Amino acid sequence: MKNRMMFFKKTWTLVLALLLLGALSACGAPAEEPSAPPEENKPAAGQQEEASYTTHSTQGVAFQVPADWTQAEGTDLFYATGRPEVYGLNGASPLGSYEPQAFYEALVEHYEETNQFSDLQAAESVSAWQSADGVECYAADFTGYQDSIIYCTKLIVAPQKNLVLTFCGQANAETEGDQVRETLNALCESLTFEIGTEDEITGNTFLCGDGSQLCLQDSGDFRWYQSAEDHESPYYEGVYEVYRGQAAMDKAASMTEYGLTMEELERVLAANMNGYIPGGSKPSDLLYAMGELEDDRERYQVCLDTFYAVILHNQRLVTSPEEVREGGNSTLYIGFYLPELNMADLTNCNAGSNTQWTFQEKTA
Repeated sequence: MKNRMMFFKKTWTLVLALLLLGALSACGAPAEEPSAPPEENKPAAGQQEEASYTTHSTQGVAFQVPADWTQAEGTDLFYATGRPEVYGLNGASPLGSYEPQAFYEALVEHYEETNQFSDLQAAESVSAWQSADGVECYAADFTGYQDSIIYCTKLIVAPQKNLVLTFCGQANAETEGDQVRETLNALCESLTFEIGTEDEITGNTFLCGDGSQLCLQDSGDFRWYQSAEDHESPYYEGVYEVYRGQAAMDKAASMTEYGLTMEELERVLAANMNGYIPGGSKPSDLLYAMGELEDDRERYQVCLDTFYAVILHNQRLVTSPEEVREGGNSTLYIGFYLPELNMADLTNCNAGSNTQWTFQEKTA
């Protein structure tokens, strides 16, 4: 429990403090009703004004809000037009190696122990929930009151994206809670994810850690040159396979010659989701990530959907157009693609060594 609180206290407490201090007051006196819109802006009699929405993209997710809402500066929260209410994304953090229910229980316990709310009403457990783009998640609702403000919160946990999100709706305490919850749920139903949504390997050219260049064609063929500058020296040709997400885990576990079990792969994934260090993570990195040991190394967020298995089937060594030697072996690479670095950090499962493929360009 101590480690779990260290993990997310920094995020949730600071965000809540920000909301308490300024979210509602920043939009002026909540009790004041806005002036009526000009006559020319009103819909004609018998016509219903069609709602217009805009997509807000932030922190690896996107969701829709009414186009006439105003974003609170420096936050992912929006003031509802004509109502003293605020809605939006309250906070986002990695899930790490924790189970969704355990994370939720720790969060509720933290709020109860720190008296964040004078009255906290929370569901007993998370339940299955699906985002607008079909990502399987878990969700739970809780409602709290403090300083004459009602806070309706929806916690959304997306294990395959390594994300925990809290969306909130805030209003004066006399506002009907069901009304705030309904608006909040409508916003959450538009949620989509932007992490691990595309294949970052297929059809691209990479500069490898040893200076060689790997050119992957969209057709499934590849060429591996000794260097990016020298395409005349002998090079390898072959075909390749790319698997991503759960398919990558399944493929790696199915290749029994490598001795990788699904249980082992899941443990590796869980440990690395606490904060990934390129160059080959070690078991002790988990202690650094959880604050047990001091560490100032740069860490990157990874998840199931950024996990890859790439198989290169070397078929021939080309010395010249006239001299081609048929035959070769296959090599399995597994690891994560880090979009911040435009790099795949991989383990060569044949050699048991680390390699890094840095994106150069789309293969011509």
